[in-house]
Amino acid sequence: MEFLEHPLLNTPSLTLSLLKSAAEREAATLEDGLAHLRQVLNLAHEAPSADESEIAAHLDQTKRHLIAAGLLRQVEDGSFAITERGRQVLAEHPLGVDDSVLAEFQEFRDYLHESHPPRVPEDAQADAHEEGHRAFLERHAAADNPYAFDTAKHLAWENGWFEARDEELEQPYPAPHSGPDQGA
Repeated sequence: MEFLEHPLLNTPSLTLSLLKSAAEREAATLEDGLAHLRQVLNLAHEAPSADESEIAAHLDQTKRHLIAAGLLRQVEDGSFAITERGRQVLAEHPLGVDDSVLAEFQEFRDYLHESHPPRVPEDAQADAHEEGHRAFLERHAAADNPYAFDTAKHLAWENGWFEARDEELEQPYPAPHSGPDQGA
């Protein structure tokens, strides 16, 4: 079972453990959040298959998200404290929050954009498109498409083939020959 598939190790449960731990004291630590989470798991008679270090790593990531959204603030000694915004969100979402709630805050969206800049995906079908284009120029038929019918590569090859055909159709026809060898 994946970590976040465990009923009580989901993002709302992790955020709730950290926010409640911070709300109960002046400054909280990841160990405080982990202790709160252990309490919840014990009350539910749940024993997750994840080890403590994996849970702590997920809590740390969740803490970074909460700090980025302005619900927690980092304290000098490595601990964290709840902010007024954090108290408000905790009151509005007593069962925890996930990234969809955090995304309401511009700071969190900026954090995500900075930490995960959008990647320009490489066009996986570019080669197939080029193959189709070349196939037309080599006078292969459209039915010669080598890719399985219901695939993106099939469509890319076909698009390349038809693009080459359309380019050829758009070419002006050569002027009729009108030399001296044209007889009557």
